Amino acid sequence: MRNKLDTVFAGIASALLGLVVGYVILGGVWGIQNGRGLTDFTDIFINDSILYRDSILTVCTLFNIGAFYFALRKEMWKFCRGMMLVIMLSVPVIVWLQLEAGIA
Repeated sequence: MRNKLDTVFAGIASALLGLVVGYVILGGVWGIQNGRGLTDFTDIFINDSILYRDSILTVCTLFNIGAFYFALRKEMWKFCRGMMLVIMLSVPVIVWLQLEAGIA
């Protein structure tokens, strides 16, 4: 099983899935707290406001840390490379979003 998952592509796919799962969990928790849905979360924080986009991407990126740690402990080096690629590519996007919002 480890050999099938120990590819760079699997790491990239896992990290992108982690971003989506992180977004859904973050939006779901916000929705439960405020009595609204995920579409309201997207409208308010992604479409209407540029101030929180970088923070949301940062939190979603942090959801990949658990999977990365698990893969690292299992010595799945190629998988970790793929995950690290997505994490490292998200950092310039976060900086760009901060610059766009005028907070960097």
